[in-house]
Amino acid sequence: MSVALAGPVPAHSSDDATDAPVDLSAGAVYLYDPEGDFDIATVRRLARADFGAARGFGASLGLSARDGAAWIRLDVPRQVAGGEWWLSVGPATVTSVTLYAPDASGRLTMRELGASTPFADRPVRFRLPVFPLRLAATPDARTLYLRVSGRSTTHEVEPVMWRPAAFVAMAERDYALWGAYFGILMLLITFTLFFWLEFRSAAYLRYSLYLGAFFAVLWLLEGFGAQWLLPDSPETAIYLTRAIALVAMGYTLWFSLKLLELERRFPLLHHIAAALSLAQAGGALAILFVNDGMVLRTALVAALAWQPIFFVLLRYQWHRRPDLRPVIVAFAPQMVGLAIAVLRHVGAVPAGFWSSHALEATGIVHMVVLSLALMRRVRDSERRALLLARESEERLDRKVGERTSELADANRRLMSEIAERRAAQTELASSLKSERKMLDAQRDFVAMVSHEFRTPLAVIKAVAQRLRSHSALQDDDLQNRLGRVDRATTRMTAMMETYLADDRMRAPERERRTSRFPAAALVSAAVEHHGGNADSRIRLATAEDAPDIDGDLGLLTVALANLIDNALKYSVAPAPVRVTTTWETGMLYFRVADEGTGVTESERERIFQRYVRGSASSGRGGAGLGLHLAQEIARLHGGDITIEQTDLAGSTFVLTVPAAPVEHVEPTRNVATMDQLGVQ
Repeated sequence: MSVALAGPVPAHSSDDATDAPVDLSAGAVYLYDPEGDFDIATVRRLARADFGAARGFGASLGLSARDGAAWIRLDVPRQVAGGEWWLSVGPATVTSVTLYAPDASGRLTMRELGASTPFADRPVRFRLPVFPLRLAATPDARTLYLRVSGRSTTHEVEPVMWRPAAFVAMAERDYALWGAYFGILMLLITFTLFFWLEFRSAAYLRYSLYLGAFFAVLWLLEGFGAQWLLPDSPETAIYLTRAIALVAMGYTLWFSLKLLELERRFPLLHHIAAALSLAQAGGALAILFVNDGMVLRTALVAALAWQPIFFVLLRYQWHRRPDLRPVIVAFAPQMVGLAIAVLRHVGAVPAGFWSSHALEATGIVHMVVLSLALMRRVRDSERRALLLARESEERLDRKVGERTSELADANRRLMSEIAERRAAQTELASSLKSERKMLDAQRDFVAMVSHEFRTPLAVIKAVAQRLRSHSALQDDDLQNRLGRVDRATTRMTAMMETYLADDRMRAPERERRTSRFPAAALVSAAVEHHGGNADSRIRLATAEDAPDIDGDLGLLTVALANLIDNALKYSVAPAPVRVTTTWETGMLYFRVADEGTGVTESERERIFQRYVRGSASSGRGGAGLGLHLAQEIARLHGGDITIEQTDLAGSTFVLTVPAAPVEHVEPTRNVATMDQLGVQ
């Protein structure tokens, strides 16, 4: 960038290249024309005493109007030699500056330059307006007049006379210095963007925008925008310079608030400053419709008014936030440069190179120190993050060690428990095997007992019945004893049948001897279980058209016989027991009703459980197995046993069994043969 900016000024011959530049601002006098009505003839007739020397802040603010102007009378010192000179007029933001200079004949010639003049039309291609002139040797022809006008917050000018060769040498140094200055800024912006991409910290992105705004404003204010960006569009360059300056002022205010982290402690002040920042940035649009001088003046006054508040905030954060002290130190040079610029503007500080460039000089110091401060903050943040990461890693290692130890203990306990469970499983398997052997032995014993006892019991029952029917043995006492023998053998036979049926039901593979039989056969077999002594109490009612049953007649007989036995047992003789057979929609219903004590509501669910007996069973034999076995047999056949609610006394148990499907039989036809009919 230094090389690019170093050689735009063409070399010119010079009478004396050793002559030093002459600053004419020291003896200049001013005539302010806010309305812009004066012409050169009127101004020239005025004596020097009619001009004023005031160049302060108030006077320059009065020239902010769009049509305002200022006349400056420049008297060239007598010791300045005549010949070819170049008159540079700064700053570069002066919209229009017109030079009235006498020619060789003494007549005034006019030449207008300034920011409103296209850069391509300038006689000397320099960032500032430069007027070539030939100075007369006579002292009375050395008075120059400048008319400065346009939209600006100040009309301070810096008229300096140069020999052409000296000016070229100065211009080369000027462009080289500005190139180095902007190069430093570009280097800072590049590093800042690199850090933002590396660390993804929003602070670096905001700072890079801050640097970019400062770069753009300074680049435009010093005239480089009109030279390199818009050489043929001066009005656009003027608007762009002022618009970006307003945006930069607003962003600078917002950035300083974010950098000092004032939002939490001073929320109201933060909102006010944010609104002011937004208003300053919005001035870039306002100058399209409102007097831009007034907008710029208002923004400048607001920025100056904010400085004392900002200084107080800096002091507050200095004591409260030691970690922000490097950032606060970075703002000190900027505030010093701004103070020098304002004091120079109001005339409290004399014009000169350092006072004119105080803001730029302190600005670069501010940028460099602020960059270092941000780097230090990020470095400290990285160190804190690294320290926290190490602490977290150590805590994690300790936690992993603890969890590993706990897991090892848990694994040991688990292995011990697995070993215990395996031992218990082995013991359980052994116990199950022993129990299975015992059950098999028990079944074999029960089967043997049933087989061995069935024949003797049948013989005893038959002998008892024959003795009761013998004519010679009709003694009442003997008949009672024989009846008791008959009933005992009947009850023992029924009990053996129940236990055998229960053993068949509890076998791993239940055995069913399925056959087809009528419903009446089931009722008859169940009644015969109780012998002739109960025939007088049992009342049968079987539907004649009842369908057949497909099932195990022996098991169903045990089920129905248990219901009849309970009815006989829990009702007092000679109370009848009614066995009724009905059928409906493919189901057979065997109802066994008695007139006994009945079953209470609380016992209706429990009475079908194994080895559970009702409250009315006291003093009556039984093991509580009959109803449970009967229900299991019914469910095995696809039916059930329930207790029916009736208004009569006693209980009514209902055995439900599916009816066998009706077989479809094709009718046979009686067809005679030819031989039977006698046909040959």
